[in-house]
Amino acid sequence: MKSIRAISPVLEKELKEIAGMNDEEVEMYMSFLTKRSLRRKEHLLMAGDVCKNVSYINWGCLRRYIIDDHSKEIILNFSFEDYWIGDLESLIFQKPTDFYIQALEDSDLLLLSRANFFRANNEIPKFKKFHDDKVQRNHYSALKRLSIAKAATPEEKYLDLMKKQPQLFQRVPLHYIASYLGIEPESLSRLRKRIVIHPQNS
Repeated sequence: MKSIRAISPVLEKELKEIAGMNDEEVEMYMSFLTKRSLRRKEHLLMAGDVCKNVSYINWGCLRRYIIDDHSKEIILNFSFEDYWIGDLESLIFQKPTDFYIQALEDSDLLLLSRANFFRANNEIPKFKKFHDDKVQRNHYSALKRLSIAKAATPEEKYLDLMKKQPQLFQRVPLHYIASYLGIEPESLSRLRKRIVIHPQNS
């Protein structure tokens, strides 16, 4: 069986080049991870669960969503290779999550348990800084997405998504993209046709 380190050379490279870890620190960190596979449509997390792990996506695609008071799914984000996913608030404070996290493709994850999350933060200071920086960047990115969602037109949101995450349109069903953009699937289809026919207006 391959070691976790052999399974995920991209994560190892990131830990060395971005987090600045040496070989010993990388080896220690990788020893904290466990492997899990998800089949398409399988859930990693359900609303009401207490999150037990944060998960690194080695390969695959997952969506995070909530269900509103009208039983409608609202997609909050999609995550691909080299993303971390979970509910940090639920993990740290051991409170039930509001989120659902579901695989949209067969996916391969590396899990960091709550105990090992705290252990990594305590025993590998470079990981703590690396993780805190990621949380901060994700926070600002989420605020920016929210501001765009509040102020932009559907066409502006669609074009911004095409520019920043073009892989979505190859890997995610359009009705999920419509949910993410906050528009009906039929409206997204009309919008896409209009942009193809009149690209100069976009």
